[in-house]
Amino acid sequence: EEKLKDKESGTEKIYRPIPDEDFEIIPLGEDPTKGIKIGARLPDLVKRQLEACLKENTELFAWSAAEIPGIDPEVACH
Repeated sequence: EEKLKDKESGTEKIYRPIPDEDFEIIPLGEDPTKGIKIGARLPDLVKRQLEACLKENTELFAWSAAEIPGIDPEVACH
């Protein structure tokens, strides 16, 4: 199942998958808008390990296209 999202008002449509289960947001760093969604039904050990891994590698995430110069926006939006 997919949901439609407008890329730019009224132009191109982008299809994005809909999560098949509940999720929770793991905050990465001080900024509350920067978080990663993970499955809420993961086993506790897996959830803790995944959260630790994500937090250890926060610097690998780009939160805007400006943070990844030289990368085609069509690829970055994938």
